[in-house]
Amino acid sequence: MSAPDLILTNATVLTVDADDAVAQAVAVTDGLITAVGTTDEVIALAGAGTEVVDLAGRTVVPGFIDAHSHVSMGAPYVKHADLQTPPVGETRTVADALRRLHEAKDRNDPAPGEYVVGWGYFPDQMDDGGVLTADLLDQEFPDHRVVVVHVSGHGGYVNGRVLDDLGYAPGCANPEGGTVVRLPGTDIPSGELWEQAWMPFVLNLLHYGRAEFDAMLTEYARWGVTTVQDGAATWAQIQQIRGYAEQAPLPVDVRSLVIYSDLDKVIDAGLADTTVGGHTVQGVKLILDGSPQGRTAHVTQEYVTGGPGGEQHWHGIASTDVETTNTVVATAYGHGVQVFAHVNGDAAIDQLLDAHRAATAAGITPTGRTIAIHSQVMRLDQLDDYVANGFEPSMFTIHTYLFGDIHIANFGPERAFGISPMRSALAKGLRPSNHSDYPITPINPLGLLWSSVARTSLTGVVLGEQERITAAQALRALTIDAAYEHRTEHDRGSIEVGKLADLVVLDRNPLEVAVDEIRDVAVERTIKRGVTVYAAR
Repeated sequence: MSAPDLILTNATVLTVDADDAVAQAVAVTDGLITAVGTTDEVIALAGAGTEVVDLAGRTVVPGFIDAHSHVSMGAPYVKHADLQTPPVGETRTVADALRRLHEAKDRNDPAPGEYVVGWGYFPDQMDDGGVLTADLLDQEFPDHRVVVVHVSGHGGYVNGRVLDDLGYAPGCANPEGGTVVRLPGTDIPSGELWEQAWMPFVLNLLHYGRAEFDAMLTEYARWGVTTVQDGAATWAQIQQIRGYAEQAPLPVDVRSLVIYSDLDKVIDAGLADTTVGGHTVQGVKLILDGSPQGRTAHVTQEYVTGGPGGEQHWHGIASTDVETTNTVVATAYGHGVQVFAHVNGDAAIDQLLDAHRAATAAGITPTGRTIAIHSQVMRLDQLDDYVANGFEPSMFTIHTYLFGDIHIANFGPERAFGISPMRSALAKGLRPSNHSDYPITPINPLGLLWSSVARTSLTGVVLGEQERITAAQALRALTIDAAYEHRTEHDRGSIEVGKLADLVVLDRNPLEVAVDEIRDVAVERTIKRGVTVYAAR
């Protein structure tokens, strides 16, 4: 065997293998891990050309896997107005938002009639209530179309030009699975749109080039992410990323989910479950409901606060009808395509389970490991249904921090405290992953790890102490269990001989620091297939 290309020594190596073994050193040859052990054992393998890095007690973990994220949404946002509220951003008032939109317009210089775009807007946490209307946006930007994306990504605000483009005039009907919010006491659209009034339009707005794509992957690498899911890609976006991967291997592996409306195109092209240059077409993405912070997650028990348009006795929105859901699941299973479904509320989860059962009753064999993405406002009995039907949940614990106080208001303490029930899922023998859903929340895997251990809101409320997990369990959710859900546990997710040399060097051990310090642990180096793709210094 040839000498290793790289050896990391004098480290705390958290292998995340079946025994959670801890080693001191790792050797890498031709992009694969070729030795794991003590420093003395591994350094003895060094040859004349081996790079030996003394980590002086730093910690090495497997490359983080962002189990559900949105590369094709995040890449276009690189150049647009970041309107996120504290603690993520600095937008506190409508005036702040308008100023940043003007700065983006000046920076990007769109031609008259083209779009000015902002993202991450969350009026519920703004000092002045954050009310945006089409009229206000028209006054500020009379020569342009304006789109402001809600922090959930499931709705937003547009000006009059865009309302006209979409045909949303006074008295218009809501599209099935969507809501056009009206000015109070009128039938006049306010400019606020949700779900199917919003989604088909905004998905076609997300254009980016190679520079934005590369910048997006660089940002993932900066946070130690070596594999990321692109969680709702159109056929055009899949072709675009595949083209980039064919030109040169990607610095971070991207695993695309085709949006359900384009599933047939992927099947007809024979691209399902294919990989080129680090790009994989992994599965299909269904969107069955909205977001809990946007009050559009589909739940069986009504919201405490009503709907986004002032609706009473509100249960959220079923974004996709039952017939379409059943057809997509059956088609995917029939062609061996893994199914991933956005299901925030328990009613949406029931809809997905019913579609799965309908397919199996029709004699169609499931592909396996159907993933219920988010699994937030769910009933604990549904975890038993996951076990019985071969589902796995990809959970979203950073919500307990960033939106926890909003969830308490929207759902009451009992339901809010049960959001993303990771401990209960583990107790059932499930292997939940955790994810950022970027750009909905920041990429930071250490922040995700912390949130699943602490489950503490912005105001210090613990959202369900009974669902807190250990730091070791939290690390597995970001590595080997995420790999398991992606059906890639054979080649990544743990530090074992024969697996990809996807490694992250941290300045401290997240399993040993105080809980409140976990989110401050820093990534010093990210290694993808043995090559450093990010270095802090």
